[in-house]
Amino acid sequence: MNLNLGIALLRFLLWVLFVLILVLQVVLLPWLAADMARDLPDEAYMRWPMLAFSITGLACVQLICVCTIVLLGLTRDDEVFGPSAVRWVDGIIMSLLAGSGVCLATAIHNSATVSGPPVWALLLLIGAIAGLGFALLMLVMRRLLVQATMLRTELAVVI
Repeated sequence: MNLNLGIALLRFLLWVLFVLILVLQVVLLPWLAADMARDLPDEAYMRWPMLAFSITGLACVQLICVCTIVLLGLTRDDEVFGPSAVRWVDGIIMSLLAGSGVCLATAIHNSATVSGPPVWALLLLIGAIAGLGFALLMLVMRRLLVQATMLRTELAVVI
């Protein structure tokens, strides 16, 4: 497969994911929260905090999509080895850390208020740990990008 075709396809899929998450945030989650508040009046006070946690966590995923789309564009244009790419990688790292924080805050909030199914708490903790792990992986990738950029700059000076 042609590299530019692969990049274009991946960018398209990331935009589709971004739009689907937006629909989830704007339409589906508020509808589900209202439905939950109506069906479970004793837990209706959980509607707004859980809606805020959900929308914020999904916004972190959307930011990762945008940063990845921009990085793919830099790759396609052969500009990925520059200082602007590092800023977008930093955006991915910050989004992963924020998403981990949201998962952890949601788990703590749930344990302090209404304890849901244990699987839900386990999934939230796994999400927090996975986000932290991916952020650490991206820190390593960031360092490799900085080193590759420095080497490319040195090579350009030599040539």
